[in-house]
Amino acid sequence: MKRIITLLVSLFLVFGCSSKQAVSSLKDGTFTGVGKGRNGDVKISISIKDSTIVDAEVVETKETAGYGEASTIILNKVIETNSLEVDAVSGATFTSNATFEALKNALSKAGGDESLLAKKVVEETSKEKETIKESHQIVVVGAGGAGMIAAIEAKLNGAEDVVIIEKMPFVGGNTLISGAEMAAPGNDLQKQEGIEDSADLLYEDVLKAGGNPDLIRVLADNALNDSKWLSEVVNVEWENELMFFGGHSVKRSLIPLGARGTEPVGKLKKKIEELNIPVMLNTKATELIVNEKNEVIGLKAEGEKANYEFETKGVILTTGGFGNNVEMRKKYDPNVDESVLSTNAKGIDGDGIIMASNIGADLVGMEYIQLYPVCNPETGALLYVDDTRLKGMTIMVNKEGKRFVEELNTRYAISMAVKAQTGSVGYELMTKKAAEEAGVLLNHKSEVDDLMEKGYLVEADTLAEVAEKMGVDAKTLEETVKVWNGYVDGGKDLEFNKRGTLYKIEEGPYWLVKFAPAVHHTMGGIKIDTQTHVLDKDGNVIKGLYAAGEVTGGIHGNNRLGSVAITDITVFGRIAGQTATSETK
Repeated sequence: MKRIITLLVSLFLVFGCSSKQAVSSLKDGTFTGVGKGRNGDVKISISIKDSTIVDAEVVETKETAGYGEASTIILNKVIETNSLEVDAVSGATFTSNATFEALKNALSKAGGDESLLAKKVVEETSKEKETIKESHQIVVVGAGGAGMIAAIEAKLNGAEDVVIIEKMPFVGGNTLISGAEMAAPGNDLQKQEGIEDSADLLYEDVLKAGGNPDLIRVLADNALNDSKWLSEVVNVEWENELMFFGGHSVKRSLIPLGARGTEPVGKLKKKIEELNIPVMLNTKATELIVNEKNEVIGLKAEGEKANYEFETKGVILTTGGFGNNVEMRKKYDPNVDESVLSTNAKGIDGDGIIMASNIGADLVGMEYIQLYPVCNPETGALLYVDDTRLKGMTIMVNKEGKRFVEELNTRYAISMAVKAQTGSVGYELMTKKAAEEAGVLLNHKSEVDDLMEKGYLVEADTLAEVAEKMGVDAKTLEETVKVWNGYVDGGKDLEFNKRGTLYKIEEGPYWLVKFAPAVHHTMGGIKIDTQTHVLDKDGNVIKGLYAAGEVTGGIHGNNRLGSVAITDITVFGRIAGQTATSETK
């Protein structure tokens, strides 16, 4: 018996120890891993030595610029701690999850998982953050499109000391995730197509929503010249075609290269770097500092490792609207509650509006909250497959298969019409060929793949089949298309008077896209004059404070027209930079 026990102990020691040794450490070497992001695969590489990740890099990513930087931020934290137990990057959930998935995939190839990493002890300090005091001529709050434009224009106009602070870990704001089309009346592409347009006509189109005539006049008069400024000074490139947005009288909107905000944001960022304008990321403005005359003389902010107190001659607020602030939305429009999703980038929560209001700034139009009609019913993300509609090649139907709205009406009108339909959703019908001609498969294939995978976009060779796949009444849809094609033959939409060129829907494969409205733009905000000075409740200028972009109110009235936001941030961003510079020298 003693000999048997001794043998068993020996066998346990031999095989038990060898088994433990086989899984006690990761293999040394370099390993790649892949995770699925919003726009495609995120591929990373890690180098391991003695169960420690000594190096890591992003090998390939198709994520939107800015959001894609989240992978690098995470990898740096992983190297610092030698652990996957690090925070995701705020505002970049899809990319963060893809990066963690890729890391786990790479570790599996190294023979284990994160439990085998030799975690590093990172010293934590409980002491209060140091407050750093700095002095700058101009502080721009927010590194979205308006903020970067304002900073660039300030520097080009002679400001010696301009700094941008941004609470997110990357620049871009809503401009980054937008289509970034720009309304520019009288542009060269219009002339090539024989389209007659003018600043006066844009003025009239925007004024219909009831905005401030003086601000709209400035917007319209500067639109064309400022589109050229983006091209000639910032080097933004445009596609060789135009887009027709709802509510405009004519087709006038320029499309950035790739039909995404990554083009202007990337070029703006490059210009910021060329001009040596510092951008302080992960730094959130919290309070405007005023003197006894209520003049802005500084700004407080919170950073990751320190707090800041800026002494400055001028603050330019470009923090965006309040599309993600549910409580603020409900305060001004109780109907836009938590049940309504949002297209906005993370961080668009009204903090600039609140800071200005706290020192007596007047607010205007806060009850006007715009929904974008064609968004992902699950996430609220704006759908770029909708570019096909903006080029006139779709019709919108309800679950019963009937058209219910003019497809090129205003965003507000379409959104309200969709909310009145069964399930508060609509369906866009187009041919696959039309989507291809609109550049959807070229520029937004990852979105198409995701929608198809989740059943929000279906494809079929016949109308009956595509309707059946989506649960739409097939017979009525067939009849609707027959009537529509008749309108095209007759040259006029007798039902909803759809503007622009009418296109038949007659050859499969067909696409049917399910969509729902989501909060897209808040027209209300800080009251400004035509020089972007912030005004108090008595109409007086608050010295030292300027604002541009969606943080302001009064320009768009009760409904912003598509592609006018980029015109807005460019025109008034430039003016803010010019005004602040001239008044702070």
